[in-house]
Amino acid sequence: MTTPPTLPESLIDLAETLGIRVALKLIQEFGGQDLRIPKNPKADHPIIKALGEEDGRAVCHFMTDQSVYIPHARAGARRLSVLEMAAGGRTRAEIARILGVSARHVRRLAKAPDPRQDDLFHD
Repeated sequence: MTTPPTLPESLIDLAETLGIRVALKLIQEFGGQDLRIPKNPKADHPIIKALGEEDGRAVCHFMTDQSVYIPHARAGARRLSVLEMAAGGRTRAEIARILGVSARHVRRLAKAPDPRQDDLFHD
């Protein structure tokens, strides 16, 4: 299974086991939070409410009895957005306006090396 390029490293195993949709839903609902994963959640537990019965129980079974930080993944998503819009022909000023950031920040994101890419020349 191929995971999206912006998926945080800490959720790749979950995405490969339960699906990207479940990992992205976790990020959407709990991004930036520490989350205690119960062994047997009740029907009113926030994980069950957010993900639904089937997916919520699958997450709890997969990550039983752990405390997990769910990253918000905004930085990677924003960099990907900049690259996609630039490839679509938008100017840096347009991209900055759309994302609500400065053109300077757009330039930095566009030129930044991909953090998932190994440096071939590093010793």
